[in-house]
Amino acid sequence: MFKNNNKFNLKAGLLVVLTLLLSGCSASFTYNNIGWLSGFWIDDYVDLNKQQEQTVKNLIKETRDWHRKTQLPLYKADLIKLQQLLAGSPSKAQLISHFTISKGHWQTLVNKIANPVIEIASSLDAEQRQQFIAAISETMREEQQEYEQQSEQKRKAERLEEQIERYEEWLGKLSQQQVTLITVANNNHISSFKLWQQYKQTRLDALTVAFSDQAITAGEFAQSMARIITQRQAFMSAELIHIDQQNLALYANLLVELRGSLTAKQINHANEKFAQMIEQIDDLLTD
Repeated sequence: MFKNNNKFNLKAGLLVVLTLLLSGCSASFTYNNIGWLSGFWIDDYVDLNKQQEQTVKNLIKETRDWHRKTQLPLYKADLIKLQQLLAGSPSKAQLISHFTISKGHWQTLVNKIANPVIEIASSLDAEQRQQFIAAISETMREEQQEYEQQSEQKRKAERLEEQIERYEEWLGKLSQQQVTLITVANNNHISSFKLWQQYKQTRLDALTVAFSDQAITAGEFAQSMARIITQRQAFMSAELIHIDQQNLALYANLLVELRGSLTAKQINHANEKFAQMIEQIDDLLTD
């Protein structure tokens, strides 16, 4: 349900369909009603007029239907493939390759919605564009403020706690050896928050230029927006890309090490988790 003042988080609203919200028995409800539920999930970014609001609603519904038909089967295949890999003795390279291919689904979705998003962006007036830029800037400012309120040690500790909880969800009770492996990996994880903030700012600067250029033609605007929306790495520094790859390799290496330490009970626990997720995707495919 959309708010009476027609405020809608344009950026998050258009991309929210990317998230497969596998949250137990509510997954099907969430996915099928993703359009009107978006109004509850997201903050206010821009005031849309009625026509723009309807366009966004239609885009979310159409994208969800396309996503259900073409993308959910790929997610299911990825889960099955990962389960098969972990049933054996996968190498770090095999896992990195699998995760890299899986991450490509995001790009597929972004490419799918790029042109409709550009059309909506073209319809925003000057005030709406300023509001949107200001809202993103404020979100980034809040993220920076939250980051600076914690020490590096505190951030590491919180991340480790989250990691332990995640692996317990998949494996059940962890051994001391497994906790040590996760702790070492967490300590070796390279923080890239500042580089990600730089990336966001560089991308936002490009959007600001496109939104504020009075002399830009419709074709030039569409070209600039297409680059901003679809060419994510163009705004990332070489250092960020390198660190992202290092952290992915670290994660894959941890999975290899954990795989060798699993008990039969933990393997059964993980297989039950895979089965649950696959069943949830099947439910979404048949609704």
